Parts: sequence; structure tokens; C-alpha cells
Amino acid sequence: MKPSETSSETFLETLNSSITIRSASLSEAPIILNLWQNSAKWLNSKGIYQWRPEFFKVDQVIEFLTNGSDVYIAELNSEAVGTYIITWSDPYIWGELDNNDSGYIHRYAVNRDYIGMKIGYTLQKTAEQQIKTKGKTFVRLDCMAANNKLNAYYQDYGFNYIRTINGEGWSANLYEKL
Repeated sequence: MKPSETSSETFLETLNSSITIRSASLSEAPIILNLWQNSAKWLNSKGIYQWRPEFFKVDQVIEFLTNGSDVYIAELNSEAVGTYIITWSDPYIWGELDNNDSGYIHRYAVNRDYIGMKIGYTLQKTAEQQIKTKGKTFVRLDCMAANNKLNAYYQDYGFNYIRTINGEGWSANLYEKL
């Protein structure tokens, strides 16, 4: 039974212990792509255009899986419920602030059938632990500056605003946590 089909508190109580988060394999690239595209479609339906479904291609997933990044997939009852990527450098976004003391979290996506179940929070906390386990001091991420809800979410979970960067037609806020 999917969580959207039940209001049981038991599901919420056991969620953290029931989710398996593991390294993704190359054969799972289409699953990750689907998570990204569905998240983009949902964002777009809310008037948030930071991700576009047509922007994402399976080749991008494969690149992350083969370029030294750590790509994770989360499962609940053998169903993909989320994904994220940890990179160990991000000079494009972080510029001169990029360093070896940081891990950079990218491409959080949660299966929309499981929204509101704190899966995103579980993914975030797990990513933070994985970065710390690698001996890194800072957990870093970025998000579109215009996405007020997401910016507030990261600040509520203890991330400190560093600065805003501007690209061609976009602005992103940089956040880090010790």
C-alpha cells in the first residue's frame, strides 16, 4: 500500500528504518532520470521553472555515475522513492569558494507519490552524514534564488546563506552547513 493510500501513523514512525539508500548502478540511470523529470514536471505545475523535464537526459545521469560523483537512490518496498548526488568539487557554481573540505549535494528528487512523508529530509540527513564520513567539514548545496520555499526549507534545516551568484538568465543561492 502506498503512503497516499493510508493515514496510518505507523507508516511515518517506521519510514526512516524502512528506506534503503544505496549507491545507484548504471542500469538504474533511467530510474533516476524519471525521478528528475517527474520532479521537474511537478515544479513546473507549481509555476517553478528551476528544472525543466526536457533539460534532463539519460546521458547526464550516466555522466554523474561515471565522473567520480556519488549517486544515490532511495527505495521503499523495492520502489524508487528518491535520489541525490554528492560531488566532491563544484567550481562552476562555487567559483573561488570551491574547496577540498566540502561535499556538494545536487539533484535531490523525491517520487511525488511519497511527498509529505519526510523522505527529502531523510535523504538530506543521510547525504550530510555521508559527507561527514568522508572527513569533509562543510556540507554545501545551491538552489534557485527565486524559489522562496526551497530557500526557506534549507535555512530551516540549518544551512547558512553564503551568497547569490548570477548566470545567464538565472540566479542561485549558495548554502553551507558545518
